[in-house]
Amino acid sequence: MISEINKDQNRAFSRSEKYAAMLVSDREGDADHIQPYSQGGPTSIENCQILSASANKRKGAFLFKPRAWQSEFQKSWDEREENAEAYLLVAIPAGGKTWATLEVARKWISAGSDRRIIVVVPTDNLREQWSVEATSFGIDLQTKEFGINFKHGYQGGVTTYPTVANNPFLFKKLCSVSPTMVIFDEMHHCGDKAHYGRGVRDAFDLAVERLLLSGTPWKTDGSPIPYVKYDKDGFAKADFAYDYPRALSEEVVRNLVFDYSKGRVVNDLTGDEEILDKDIENDDAARRLRIILDADGDFVAGQIEIAHRKLIEYRKQIPDAAAMAICIDQSHAVRIAALIERSTGCKPSLIVSDGAIENDTVNKFRKSHKEWLVSVKKVSEGTDIKRLQVLCYLTNTTSELFFRQAIGRVSRVRDMDDYEAFVCLPADPRLIACAKNIESAQRQSLIDKNEEDEGKLREEGEIGLSDDAQSYSTLHEGTDLILLGGTQVTVEVYKQYERIAEATNTHITKVMEILLLGTNAINNPVLKEPVMSVMTKEEEDNDLRNKCAKKAYALSRLLDIDVSKVHRMFKPFKKHKDMTTAELRHKLAYLIHKITEEGQRGRS
Repeated sequence: MISEINKDQNRAFSRSEKYAAMLVSDREGDADHIQPYSQGGPTSIENCQILSASANKRKGAFLFKPRAWQSEFQKSWDEREENAEAYLLVAIPAGGKTWATLEVARKWISAGSDRRIIVVVPTDNLREQWSVEATSFGIDLQTKEFGINFKHGYQGGVTTYPTVANNPFLFKKLCSVSPTMVIFDEMHHCGDKAHYGRGVRDAFDLAVERLLLSGTPWKTDGSPIPYVKYDKDGFAKADFAYDYPRALSEEVVRNLVFDYSKGRVVNDLTGDEEILDKDIENDDAARRLRIILDADGDFVAGQIEIAHRKLIEYRKQIPDAAAMAICIDQSHAVRIAALIERSTGCKPSLIVSDGAIENDTVNKFRKSHKEWLVSVKKVSEGTDIKRLQVLCYLTNTTSELFFRQAIGRVSRVRDMDDYEAFVCLPADPRLIACAKNIESAQRQSLIDKNEEDEGKLREEGEIGLSDDAQSYSTLHEGTDLILLGGTQVTVEVYKQYERIAEATNTHITKVMEILLLGTNAINNPVLKEPVMSVMTKEEEDNDLRNKCAKKAYALSRLLDIDVSKVHRMFKPFKKHKDMTTAELRHKLAYLIHKITEEGQRGRS
C-alpha cells in the first residue's frame, strides 16, 4: 500500500534527476529510491541513488526487515563515540550479523557520493557470499583485479586477509582515494599469522570507519590483532553482543540435539583398549580421537549411520534438509565421502581446496537438493547454507572457538518449521565440555521461555591422519547421552520423545517443549487478572491468539485430526478471532492441558 505521503507523486525519477544522480555518484544504471517508494520515500533528487541493473533487480525482490537486535545494533552504531578507532560486533553464528552490517554500510554509503566500503574475510567462499548478499542491499562490490581505484560502477570491494597481508599498500592507496569504511569479518583470523595483523594495520590506517565482526568472543593468545580492545581476562571486548540464549528465545537459531557416541580403540597387536570418554592427558586424548576417527573404522561408520537416519527423518518435513560431515583434512574427507556413498547410497558433495580433487562448490550445493556435504574447515566458518540441518563432527579439532563455528553451520533458521538441528559427536571429554556450554544456554532459554508463558498464564489466568606402524580397530558402542533442547535426557526418555515425534511428524525438541510447558501449566492452573500489562490490549489479544493457534496445531498433530476440528471444540466461545481476552486465556490453558494428556498417553 502506497504511503499517504507520496501517493500524489510520480514513482519514476525524471531524466534530469537521474542524470544529476549519475554525475554525483559517477555511476551508470537505474535510478532507485534510497527509502523505498512503497514506504513513503519521496521521488526527489535527495532520495535518488544509481544502481546497476542486476543490483536494482535483486533489491526490488528484497526488503530488509531488521530483527530487534539488529535495530538495537544499528542504534548503538549510530551513537558510537566520535573518533573511536574501531567498533566490535559479536553476534553468534547464524544470528544475522552480515545483513545487519550491510544495512549499516548501505546507510553509510548513502550519506556521501564518494564513500566506499571494503570487506575483509577469511576465505574465498565468504568473499563470494558477501558480494552476492551486498547486491541485495544495492551495493556492488569488486572481488578481484584491484587497482589504484575501484572499477567504474563499484562502491567498494571484498577481499581476504591473506590478500591484504600480501598487498597492504595497494589497499592503503584505495583508502586514500575516497572516505572508506572497512568491515573485518571474523576478525580473530587476523591472529592466524603474525603478518596478517601487520598487513591489516598498514593497509587500513587511513580508513574513516572500522567495523569488526565475530561469531564468537575470543581470547587473545598473544598474537597482535589490530583495533581490538581486551578485558582484564584477555577476551575481546564487544561494543555490541548478541548471545545464544537471546537468539534461541527469539527463534533466530535452531535448538540443537547433541548425540554423544561411545567408542573404543583397540590395538590389534597388543589387545590394549582405550575408552573414548575417559579423561586422559591432552596429548593422549588427541591421539586417541585421531585414531577413532579413522574412516575405515567401525566407529565412523556408526556415526554416519546415526546422522543419515536423522537426516531422513528431517527430510520428511523439509525435503531439501542436508547433512554435513566436517573432516580432519582433505585425504580424510575423500575417504569419508566414499564411505557415505557406500553406506547410504547418496553421492555427497565434496568441497575442499585441493584442485587435484574433484570438487563441488558451496553455491552449487546451496541451490541443490543433495543430501550430504563433506568438507574440512573451508565450510566450517561463516558460510551460509541454511538447509544444513545435521552435523557429523568427524574432526580432531576441539577448541571451543572452532566448535561453535562448526555448529553454526546447522543453526540457521529458515522460518519453515526447521527449528531443530542434530549434532552427532564422539564422546570425547573436550567436545562434551564445549557442547555443555551450548547446552547451558539452551536450558536457560527454555527455562526463561517457560517461565514467561507460565507467568503470563498465572497473571492472565587440526592435525592430519598419519600412517602408523601400529594397527588399530575402532568400535562404536552406541549413544552415551543426549542433550535435547538444552536438557540432558536418558536414551530411554529420548526414544519415548522420538516415538511421539515420528507419530505426529513433529520435531523432538518441540515435543519436549510442549510436554514441559504443559506440565507447568497443569501445576499452576489458576488464572488471575494481570497486575500490570506491558502490552496494549490489541497486542495482548493478538499474542494470545497466536499462542492458541500454535497449541491448536500441535494438538491436531497429536490427535491426527484437522486443526479446524480443534478450534470447533470452542464453539460456545464464538470464533477464534472474536474471542475476548478471558476466553482466549481459558482456551490456551485448556489446549496446554490436552497436549500434556495426549503426550503422556503417547509415552505410556
